Amino acid sequence: MIVTLDVFSGRPNPSWRLSEKNTQQLLERVANKALAPLDAVENTLGFRGLTVTATSDEKLPDNVTDSFRLGGSLAADYAGTKSKLSTLSGEETDNAVRWLLSTGQHAVDQDVLAYIQDTLQLSQQGTETFPAEPIEEKEALEDIESLSAAAACIIQNTAYNPGFWNVPAVQSFNNCYNYAMNYKSNTFAQPGRISGHPYAGAPACNNVGTAANWDGCKTTCSGSNKNVALVIWPGVDYHWYRRHSAGFWAHKPGQTAVRNTDNLGRIINGTTLTPQNCSRGPYTIFCGYRFSPTGMKVR
Repeated sequence: MIVTLDVFSGRPNPSWRLSEKNTQQLLERVANKALAPLDAVENTLGFRGLTVTATSDEKLPDNVTDSFRLGGSLAADYAGTKSKLSTLSGEETDNAVRWLLSTGQHAVDQDVLAYIQDTLQLSQQGTETFPAEPIEEKEALEDIESLSAAAACIIQNTAYNPGFWNVPAVQSFNNCYNYAMNYKSNTFAQPGRISGHPYAGAPACNNVGTAANWDGCKTTCSGSNKNVALVIWPGVDYHWYRRHSAGFWAHKPGQTAVRNTDNLGRIINGTTLTPQNCSRGPYTIFCGYRFSPTGMKVR
């Protein structure tokens, strides 16, 4: 079985293969329990749980499908309670998650593992991980408006159309960068890859931003552009937002569905709440607003 840690937005999620012994231990843990499907996930930034997928057609226990999800926050509309089987308790789920992570320590950075341990601990206490610091509304608005005024610029933000992205053939193969630049490449696009200048080293504002510059997404505006914004999980990952014609911002956390709300479920309305001051989970560094040319391609 293949285990995938659903945690990143820009970078591909880490995966690893379970040994036959560990596969059997996992099946024993979930025997006769109702298991959530892969798409039953709250599409927040940060830790969204683990997915498990079978790699052969060998028969599984009656209650176990060939793919399922463990841990993280399940989507509010998930109808798992209709199952005749009992669900894993919170403690059973956390124990299963910790055990599965122990089998993949070779595939996951220690900083990410430490973050997930903190997340599990804080969730037991009912506390959000890494709350964003609020800023004054005027400050957030002046930042983007002053950038637009720096050069002759036509802002042509598009209408909100999540249905284009939230279908099986698209959702899993396109990330936050694809969404922000409004280009479906089905390659889980990375800044700088299409231009031959991918960023090097751990994700940071400068190297991810410079790679995006090479692709055409810049801090200055000329011609027809969309408003976008970049944030960073320090040394770990990056995430992008895009502004829409109605004024609010939306984003696509990794392989999950598009949303126009932050980690607290608030609409990122573009006035009192922006990418700069919304709740972003571990993406604590706000790199700034940028401009993505109309028709820009990514890969």
